[in-house]
Amino acid sequence: MSMRTLSTISAIALLVITSSFAKPKLAEVVIKTTFYCNHYDQCESKPALEKEIMLTSGVKSVVIDGKAQTITVQYKPKMVTPDKIRTVISNAGYDADTVKANPNAYDKLDGCCKKK
Repeated sequence: MSMRTLSTISAIALLVITSSFAKPKLAEVVIKTTFYCNHYDQCESKPALEKEIMLTSGVKSVVIDGKAQTITVQYKPKMVTPDKIRTVISNAGYDADTVKANPNAYDKLDGCCKKK
């Protein structure tokens, strides 16, 4: 085998090995929600909602902005879709874009978390 062929094979092997350890690309979705609370940053339901979303396979980060009524989620698109994330939010009792809150879950929310 020539030195050039050996170098080419080594380069290809290194590329394959490196790409197998590369971090998968993350996507981000901003979901309009109905997170009502007088004290957004101190609300006891906020960590529970964050935790519920984070338990979804493929979700990497969650930021709830109570004042803006948005939830920003970074996720792995090969593992989870925005629609699945919206369903998780709905099943926690909150609207998620056009997906309405699950009525049973909404009824279980603290009074301060419900629409006025």
